[in-house]
Amino acid sequence: MRYFKWIFFSFLTFLIQTQGSSFFNISLNFTVVFVYFFALKNLPRQSNTSGYYSGTSEIKCTAFGAVIGLLEDMLSGSIIGAAFFSKGLIGFLTVVTFTGIFFKWTPLLGCIAIIIFTFFDGIMVAIFRILFSNIDINAIDALKTIFIQTLINIPFGIIFMPKNFRMTGIVK
Repeated sequence: MRYFKWIFFSFLTFLIQTQGSSFFNISLNFTVVFVYFFALKNLPRQSNTSGYYSGTSEIKCTAFGAVIGLLEDMLSGSIIGAAFFSKGLIGFLTVVTFTGIFFKWTPLLGCIAIIIFTFFDGIMVAIFRILFSNIDINAIDALKTIFIQTLINIPFGIIFMPKNFRMTGIVK
């Protein structure tokens, strides 16, 4: 049943992103938010006795991000691999960042993370398309698009929080 929920949310995310969701004729990037949300929901709850996490969350979230990126690459009609790489890395970095080793999740850090991840995704996709295809990309337009996508994704950094987080702090 859990898998059907994520498949439904994937379908819904791609539907919203591809069908009419634009801001000043700039397509929005909700797949970054979706991979970020999945990774937050799959953060490990507690470390092993030695203080380290098992790594299964990192693998699961990286694979999920890579699959979402592969679907995005196939739907975009451009080269395969740009979103595959960036979304997989976003899934991995979300888990690594918020496992408690580096940071505990807070709304401010959620906003900062979603800003960095959206910017990273846009830059990586643009770099891959420049390097591996014959597409000419105007740098100013690309940065404007990434900036607007980042601004629109910022509220999701506050809205989406880990499963074990309450506004009073981390629940153990």
